[in-house]
Amino acid sequence: MTEEHDPNDLDYLTWVAEGRAAMVPADVNARLLAAGLLVQTDHGAVDRQRFELSPAGLRHIRSSDQ
Repeated sequence: MTEEHDPNDLDYLTWVAEGRAAMVPADVNARLLAAGLLVQTDHGAVDRQRFELSPAGLRHIRSSDQ
């Protein structure tokens, strides 16, 4: 990726990949969603938005492993 990201983005994306998206602060979720690294799924039972990795978010995590 050519875009600059917060150094903690990888940690936040990893949390989402592990099913811990609820731990990611709402402002970070919004920023990662706007950057195309997350996609929004349906609202949860307690009206909390749910997120999962977009293909770009998955590529970002995979590229960090190399």
